[in-house]
Amino acid sequence: MRFLFSLLAFMMLVAIVSSNEDYYKLLGIEKDADDRTIRKAFKKLAIQKHPDKNKDNPNAHAEFVKINKAYEVLKDEEMRKKYDQYGEKGLEDGFQGGNNYQSWQFYNENFGIYDDDAEIVTLNRVDFTHFVSQSNELWFINFYSTYCSHCHQLAPTWRKFAREMEGAIRIGAVNCAEDPGLCQSQRVYAYPSLVLYPSGELYRGAREVESLQEFVLQRVMTEGNVLCSVCRKKLAVMLDGLVNVGSINCHTEVSLCDSLNVSKGVRYYPHGKVEKQYEKPLNSLDPKELAEEVLFYLDDLVEIEKEELYQLLSNNSDTLKERKDYKKLSPLLLDVKILFADCSKFMDLCRSVLDVAKLPQFVSFKTTGGYEIDYVNKPSYHDVSVFIKDSQASPLHVLDEVTYQQALNSGQLWVIDYFAPWCPPCLRLISEYRRLHSIIDPADVVTSKIRIGLVDCQKYSHICQNAGVQRSVPVPLFAFILANALNPAVEELTPSTFVELVERREGDTTWIVDFFAPWCGPCQQLAPELQRAARALRQFNERIHVGSIDCQEYDAFCKQISIPYYPSIRLYPAPTSNIWQEKRKWDSGESYFSEYPQNMWRNADSIERWVYGMLPSMVTSLGNDFWTTVLDSNEPWMVDFFAPWCGHCVHFSPVYEHIAKALDGKVKLAKVDCDQWPGVCQGAQIHSYPTVRFYKGRQHNGKRQDIWGLQLDTQDKNAIVRIVLEHLGHSRNHDEL
Repeated sequence: MRFLFSLLAFMMLVAIVSSNEDYYKLLGIEKDADDRTIRKAFKKLAIQKHPDKNKDNPNAHAEFVKINKAYEVLKDEEMRKKYDQYGEKGLEDGFQGGNNYQSWQFYNENFGIYDDDAEIVTLNRVDFTHFVSQSNELWFINFYSTYCSHCHQLAPTWRKFAREMEGAIRIGAVNCAEDPGLCQSQRVYAYPSLVLYPSGELYRGAREVESLQEFVLQRVMTEGNVLCSVCRKKLAVMLDGLVNVGSINCHTEVSLCDSLNVSKGVRYYPHGKVEKQYEKPLNSLDPKELAEEVLFYLDDLVEIEKEELYQLLSNNSDTLKERKDYKKLSPLLLDVKILFADCSKFMDLCRSVLDVAKLPQFVSFKTTGGYEIDYVNKPSYHDVSVFIKDSQASPLHVLDEVTYQQALNSGQLWVIDYFAPWCPPCLRLISEYRRLHSIIDPADVVTSKIRIGLVDCQKYSHICQNAGVQRSVPVPLFAFILANALNPAVEELTPSTFVELVERREGDTTWIVDFFAPWCGPCQQLAPELQRAARALRQFNERIHVGSIDCQEYDAFCKQISIPYYPSIRLYPAPTSNIWQEKRKWDSGESYFSEYPQNMWRNADSIERWVYGMLPSMVTSLGNDFWTTVLDSNEPWMVDFFAPWCGHCVHFSPVYEHIAKALDGKVKLAKVDCDQWPGVCQGAQIHSYPTVRFYKGRQHNGKRQDIWGLQLDTQDKNAIVRIVLEHLGHSRNHDEL
């Protein structure tokens, strides 16, 4: 179905659905708390409330389960999103958390080992993508596991190293026990692993502070005449782009030192003024203290004039004195002019645009017109620089009464988000908007011209009321929802189109149909997951179709075909498939379908795995015949050694099917169930699941290939296909020679 429209309005005012427990209050945190705050609050309560320490309290276990469940929900990005949207009702679909917890000693000694270290940034998947993958800043990251003894032995060294290098580079930590997917995506399979970004170089040296410093500083490029002293080089890194750091040997450069009337010590000279009258003595030999002193002497940001600020907005000074590090923004953002506005001089203007209780706030004015406000308002200049870079490229605009009406009357394609700045899901969604420019095809004449408007319903409540915005379910991912609005992956069916397209399907056409009711909470939660699954399935095979039927509108039809509950998902297999042919031996098979299991999660990954399991597979199942079929073959094979109870294996299964399709005609793919064929896996020296190996075929000598083949230490489809094709090309070139 095609939609013609000039305005999309996504309503983003959210309130926690009333429930027995408010997880935020239970942990004693605000609704916009970050991961570190959540962990610290939980650890404090865990040490106080743990049953091991409250054996006289008969309710200790039940109370701790509530606390543990709250933590498990809020630490997980997806579950927190569901809880913020639907309350505890959003967690009823299969989540039974809280009962599994560790000992008091574990929480006291092992939990959140870097949460009290301000110099170390503990990163989750979202933070890593935003601050590491999408930036060019130098990061040194410790991938560790809570359960790894070597990781705990390294912790004191990593803390000391972070303190020594603060201000020079960014130091991070990723807990692979809580986010294994992130660690696997970075090809981290052993703990602790220390990786330098953006190069992705793995550190293999001694785990000592001096060795770690030497490793990093050898890879830092700075300008200026910097000697090899560690302290000087650290200072040069801290002030890179602001101040040149150099040294003078007064024993050999006597005349120069005499002209400056100095024989020892550290001095600061302004740009172009290396003269005695301009010098500022620096009273420290510590790089961090020196950097602080130098920042004090640098010129302040240029203050904007009232008239210029009015002009920018139409198409606080004490804080700046405390945050001297904001001066570092200018060399980080050479193409951006950095100014500051003292709101005490024109408070009415600031109050009309900003929340003055949250000063300082950063506003990014765009070359294309309009402006954007940093509502998240994190104080670090690193976070501010990321906001400025993202905002300059994004199509986002903050709207007031005038620009809102202009957007409505423009006749252009606008997406307007009515939001509240106190709402965590709203702020997370705004970060998705900023990624839009990297997702939308610039050649698309429709989507490339989309503009996004933000209306602050706390400041402009009358606009939101007039637009009919009430407390409602938020949009989980803007770019995804927008793509669905412009090009839906799930087809809306009626009883007549169901009969025509589904029941009368022919050839290799498969249909998955969702029977839902608009008032049904689980149906609402399923909708975006089904859209994701539909897009992935369509990319895999364009003959797989996904549809939905509104059983409130077509109640009689849904009763006629015996829909038992909502949502109900049914798969109608292709008439050419084996399961269809088997069914037709016993009856006509016209209405044969498979029901989605009630004990499975209703998320995109689970739906995809279920569908793939119903489709003809391009992957051959092997057992004892692995030895002759693969190792004695002249043709290239790829083999996935897996176990059915292994979560990573289950997640990799649909990826493996995609790989089989990508390599069809070039490589044969097989899989071996190591639970069913343990002897095969032991003989092949399989020690972890899944293990994927590539065997390029016997050479001309006719000998059996060795069991190792080429082990592929990644589960990324594109990486595996690229590596295999490279080896195939090398093998063919070698044979031709």
